[in-house]
Amino acid sequence: MKQRPIYTEPENCQDCYKCIRECPVKAIRIENNKAYIIAERCIYCGHCTQICPTGAKKIRDGVPAVKEILRQNKQVILSLAPSYASEFGNLPVSSLIAAIKRLGFSGVSETALGAELVSAAVNEFLLHSPRSIYISSACPVVVEYIRKYAPEHISSLTPIFSPLLAHARFLKKQYGEEVKVIFAGPCIGKKTEADNFKDLVEIAITFKDLKMWMEKEGIQPENEKGEEMHFIPYNSGKGALYPVEGGMLAGIDGEDKKVIKMAFSGMENIQDVIRNLDDSPRKDTLFLELLSCKGGCINGPGKLSSSSLAIKRYDVTRKINSADRDKPLNLSDLTNYYTVDQQIEKEHYTENEILQALAAVGKTSAADELNCSGCGYDNCRDFARALLAGRAEENMCVSYMRKIAHDKATVLLQKIPAGVILADLDLKIVDMNRYAANLLGEETTLVYDASPGLQGVALEAICSFSALFGAALSTGKEIIERQIREGDKIWMLSIYNIQPHRLVFGLLQDLREPYGKTEWMMGKTKEVISKHMETVQKIACLLGENASYTDATLRAIMETMKGKE
Repeated sequence: MKQRPIYTEPENCQDCYKCIRECPVKAIRIENNKAYIIAERCIYCGHCTQICPTGAKKIRDGVPAVKEILRQNKQVILSLAPSYASEFGNLPVSSLIAAIKRLGFSGVSETALGAELVSAAVNEFLLHSPRSIYISSACPVVVEYIRKYAPEHISSLTPIFSPLLAHARFLKKQYGEEVKVIFAGPCIGKKTEADNFKDLVEIAITFKDLKMWMEKEGIQPENEKGEEMHFIPYNSGKGALYPVEGGMLAGIDGEDKKVIKMAFSGMENIQDVIRNLDDSPRKDTLFLELLSCKGGCINGPGKLSSSSLAIKRYDVTRKINSADRDKPLNLSDLTNYYTVDQQIEKEHYTENEILQALAAVGKTSAADELNCSGCGYDNCRDFARALLAGRAEENMCVSYMRKIAHDKATVLLQKIPAGVILADLDLKIVDMNRYAANLLGEETTLVYDASPGLQGVALEAICSFSALFGAALSTGKEIIERQIREGDKIWMLSIYNIQPHRLVFGLLQDLREPYGKTEWMMGKTKEVISKHMETVQKIACLLGENASYTDATLRAIMETMKGKE
């Protein structure tokens, strides 16, 4: 089975859920704490590959397949996306073409030629169509979004091939059906297009792929002398504007018929535009150019340069060649009707099912629905629907996992047969267990009963050894097994760092008690660590210091007890 254009490397995924948060269609499934792409839901905008902090989301490398095509065929033409002008700096076009031909291509042609064919076809379509709202089919990601998530607007898509497919058809007509067409550009959606139209385009690669390929071959485009090199069969004109927001509109005249033209880019904007778009009769035709990437294709996920969109737009517009051609660009038929993707099933869940899913993560009332988006979903109910659909796991809920971690730590703190006192840099109690209160005397126990945990109480108010805590906090050095006498009481105190200079915990034991409890305590501590370490590790990436505190506390207790034995 062929690898999808975008995939996950599980070993790199750190379950941060950022891809879910950022995915415009939530095409992510969590399995065993790893985020995988749901192929049938994905629109291949490639945004997740840009924002994944660990690089777990990968773009399929098409270069090996291209090398094989070059090896087996004499005529292989590279269709170069017009945004190349914003990617290769001030590199002369002739040098770029020479470098590409050194890779084995028989020629290089501008995808922008296909864009001009599309503009002509759209003009003709609008001229003979009834007044309505029409959406450009030039962006494959937008087309996929409408096919999957806004099928009510499928009839609004202009029934015309994309610029890439139009260009491929043009090249085959110009040079013969046996010619092989490869695409290079910043778009991941083009990879899906190539997969679906093998009769026109063999494969699509990104600008990043192209550059890395050249580097591996030791080709430096800036050193190439390509004075005689040029695009085949000729340079493009206004089609070169397609990769910038509103660029397509420059080639849509609408002079013979009143056409109101608008351009929007970025999936969030597009979703807003489409959400309440109605096609009720108007006196004018409305034509919408929609591009999935903010600012246009110059900001695609397979781009090389991270320079300002303004500079990129400038680089594209300044390279337009509007010179007259010997032969007009035309193709007899660029018609392509789009159909609804039947793979997407509408998810309908009853209120009772949603409430049950919410209850599974400890949300039993509206007040429990924090809508913090920590799981990646916009609100708790969307998360509940994802749970019901099998796309999410319960441990993705941050507040739920925080509560579990806190409850487990609290139970452990109270069940350990030793006094535990947590103190901050102000020498105030963060938490302590009842055992510690009992060791410190009846008066402290009474106060503890009135205010469990004694949070915020000054250490010096309940014990005589607050100075030891102060020393551990100020120096950052731990104190191990310090004997303390107070009247007829003899204690053993060890103080460990949780956050050096900020948070420590003390382990207090009564030396007058037999050590028979030690073995039991060690066994129970090991049991708790064994059973709950997975949860602690899960919480670590979400809650940081809270999980670290639990882990450090457990391990320090074990170390102390081992020392005792």
